[in-house]
Order: sequence, then C-alpha cells, then structure tokens
Amino acid sequence: MEKCSGCMYCEEDGNLEKLMVPICELPFSRIYLFRNQAYRGRCVVALKRHAEELYELTDEELQGFMKDTKRVCRAVAETVQPEKINLGMYGDTCKHVHWHVVPKQTDGADFGGVFQMQPQPPVFLADEEYEVLAEQIREKL
Repeated sequence: MEKCSGCMYCEEDGNLEKLMVPICELPFSRIYLFRNQAYRGRCVVALKRHAEELYELTDEELQGFMKDTKRVCRAVAETVQPEKINLGMYGDTCKHVHWHVVPKQTDGADFGGVFQMQPQPPVFLADEEYEVLAEQIREKL
C-alpha cells in the first residue's frame, strides 16, 4: 500500500490515535472515530493508500471509496440518529484523501452552518465510551 512519510494517516507512530480512535478497515478505507465528540458520532473515512487529491484515484478506487463512505454515513446515521450528516474534504494541512463524516443535530453545535474542525467546547469521552460508540458503528457496517 502506497504511504507518504510525514502523513498522519500513513505513519504508524501513534499521533493519529491522539486525535482519533480506530474503528475498522473497509475495502478501500480506514475508519476512525474523532476523540472530540462535540458532533456525536463524527468519523473520518481515510483512503488506505496515500493520495493527495480525489482526482488521483482510479475509477475503481473512487467507486470503492465512495461505497465505503456511504456505508459509514449509513452506520453513523443509524447509530446517532442525526438530523443531517455533513461531509467535508479539505486537506489543506493534511494532504491525504479523507472525508469528515459529521452528524449534525438541530439543537447541536453549528447546526445550519459549517462544522468546525475543532469545535469548542470539546467533548471528550471515557475510553470505554469511545469503544461502545465505535462498536455500535462497527456493528452497522
């Protein structure tokens, strides 16, 4: 699998786990649960191989990556029952193809607007709570 030195999704140095909890792997992606759960159920769908732009993917990869993303969106929706799921793909500072899957609640943070990368105040869970939420999502995948 193609990797890039210095990329947090490619490196296996523990830095990614400071921000996210691994959930599982799907055919074209790795799925992570954000530690800051200000948007309950927020996940990342990261392409398994390193690519910086969506247009760098082969047609097969793009179709597979989007199918993985659809599965994650459905699993998150079934788990946390959001009003809407927002998707974001930026990559200005982390140049690795990945989606932010952000469930939004009408009475929650930033409803009706753009989700924040680091919403305030942060909502951190106990380790056991991350595992329960990750397992609930995993079961629905």
